[in-house]
Amino acid sequence: MELQRILAKDSRSAMDQVHKLFGQDALVISNKRAKNKTELIVAVDLEDNANEALEDIQIASQSSSNNDIKTTNTTFDEVLDSSVFNDLKSTSDNESSQQMQIDAEKVLTEKMEQQETRQAKEIVSLVKSELSVMRREILLSQQLATWPGIEVVSYKIQPLIKALSETGLSLSLRTLITSVVSEVSSVEDAIIKITEIINANLATQDILTKMNGNHLFAGSPGAGKTMMIAKIARQKASELGEQNVAVVSYRDSRIGAWNQIQLLCGQAGVESYKATTLESLEIILEELSEKSLILIDTCGDDALTMNDLNIKKVHLNKHLIVSSDASEASITRFVKQSNTQWSSVLLSRYNQDIDVWPIINALINKSIPLSIANEDGNMMTPLKQLNTIDLVSANIQNMQLSLV
Repeated sequence: MELQRILAKDSRSAMDQVHKLFGQDALVISNKRAKNKTELIVAVDLEDNANEALEDIQIASQSSSNNDIKTTNTTFDEVLDSSVFNDLKSTSDNESSQQMQIDAEKVLTEKMEQQETRQAKEIVSLVKSELSVMRREILLSQQLATWPGIEVVSYKIQPLIKALSETGLSLSLRTLITSVVSEVSSVEDAIIKITEIINANLATQDILTKMNGNHLFAGSPGAGKTMMIAKIARQKASELGEQNVAVVSYRDSRIGAWNQIQLLCGQAGVESYKATTLESLEIILEELSEKSLILIDTCGDDALTMNDLNIKKVHLNKHLIVSSDASEASITRFVKQSNTQWSSVLLSRYNQDIDVWPIINALINKSIPLSIANEDGNMMTPLKQLNTIDLVSANIQNMQLSLV
């Protein structure tokens, strides 16, 4: 009778070794943990010629246990097959990993190319719009070549007309103003007439007071949509309750865009959701149908297509957000009379020191009203309700008049 020591990672593995080496009749003397392993002391009867073999087996077993490798009886062929096929599997895994990396890089490249293509189309469209405005102005100036122009107004008002010609006011509107103010003899009366003309042909609307339902906001990249939406959400949440207002980001894949929306919505105290497809947007709007107000932020690259966006069983009020210093051409391409569905136009980065004559040119005699303006990036600064009188007064005050 001799005592033998067995080490294994757990009691089950240790007993498997005992049964394998010494048979089912082996007597276990003790069982304890040693160095994070299970130690068994076994009493066995050994034949005289088996001692050396048993010691060799025990040493091999202990070495295998120390290296956390399970001891098994394998043939040379099995070892060879295992080695070969493991190498093949490793090679296959490496090739698969490399292929996945190549595919990911390909997808990223395609997305970048698509974004560059959209940006190129955006630039081309803007250039075409600018050229169209220039062509219109040139043709109109040719038609008015024989018109006496500034000579028809009083000499006291001529400095005002000259100042208007140095602004972004369109030739057609400037001609209309010139013909109207020709009947007055003072600058004060002329300014009143100008304000009346623009006020009669430029609509404004208060969308904040009774704002509810689903509202989608679109505009060129960098137009300030997200900040405008966050401010609207904060203001309406204080009126309707935070639980009744939500913001949805639709197809905006810009880096950091989703994080920005989450941060701003957190400051406003409202929930935010993300929709990457039209189907997911429809599902989200259906789930949020009980909320009083849902504001949808969109990707600037798709601003032109947002006008035609329709969702089943959901009425969308669509608003265009433009920067206060935007050109007439950049606005005109969004508000073509033949395809006008915008509920209103909102101004971002509004400052009374900025002349908004190009915006007046683009929207005058159109059915799309001006609504609200955002003056800065501070969440606590309230939005400003726009009206024609303030716009014209601010623009005229910015003009450098020489009334000598």
